[in-house]
Amino acid sequence: MELGKKLSELRRKKGISQEKLAEMLDVSRQAVTKWESGKSNPDTENLILIAEIFDVSLDELCKNEPKKEKKINYVAGHILCLLSVLILTAYCVIGGITGNFNGEILILLIILAVPMHCFTHLMFWGMAKSGEFSFLAGYDDSVKYDTEEMKRYVIALDFMLGFETVSYLFLITATSLILPESEIYGILLIMYIISFVAGIFFVGFKFGDKIYSDPADAKRAKRGLPASIILIAVMLASIFGFMLLFELKNYENNTLKPFPMLGMMFLSVGLALGGYLAESARLKKTEDPKPLFGKAFIVLNGLALLAMVLMAFL
Repeated sequence: MELGKKLSELRRKKGISQEKLAEMLDVSRQAVTKWESGKSNPDTENLILIAEIFDVSLDELCKNEPKKEKKINYVAGHILCLLSVLILTAYCVIGGITGNFNGEILILLIILAVPMHCFTHLMFWGMAKSGEFSFLAGYDDSVKYDTEEMKRYVIALDFMLGFETVSYLFLITATSLILPESEIYGILLIMYIISFVAGIFFVGFKFGDKIYSDPADAKRAKRGLPASIILIAVMLASIFGFMLLFELKNYENNTLKPFPMLGMMFLSVGLALGGYLAESARLKKTEDPKPLFGKAFIVLNGLALLAMVLMAFL
């Protein structure tokens, strides 16, 4: 185990905060943060004091144990990707034989199987193989990550996406072939989107503390989680609200009537995104921001909700 991680572990076991340890060593809290993140190391005098505080020997404190690399399983993602293609092919073959083939269903299945699953799988697989994560949403070059944990993180995302996509591809294919007149595939698509977003948050929460080398970065990411959840909730509410109003008002696809409502939907999403970015900037400026949400975040999300309400009157 590296010195920084060992120091962080010893401090947590003793229930000592970074501020308290810094006070005991007569150094700044930022110095302790840098030690734990591996950006710098304590000098000999501080090492001796740290060993005394935590009742360990210098050898035990400074000895680096070889990190055991866990084998990352890529096979599951490949198999799920193949299953997506097989389900898509099966629909074409069985639908053609039974006469239950539907062009709209085919387009939906292609979108889910090819860009949503296969292309994304290749992207995740490439990141895990190369260790280059710059294409990952939310990745910050200024933050120090644990590369091995990041690889496991993207593979977990890949498996989650693959498992959910294959499940819904099968359900949509089966229902459209058995009940060709049913509109249930629309409900299944909405369920897929919701479960997909929930899955991303679940995997992110599971790996939240592991992918960051600096505990301060992990803490900052946790503080930003409520804002992320609200952003996704507002985006989904705006999209589903538009879809519901579109059906209730019996708009035709080839008319201009729904465009004002569509514009209000994009405005709602844009305001929510602006609020999220403002909150992210606020969290980066201070170690312990209060209150829970900043004024800009509250105002912009309030306007986003107002835009959603106004959709019903357009």
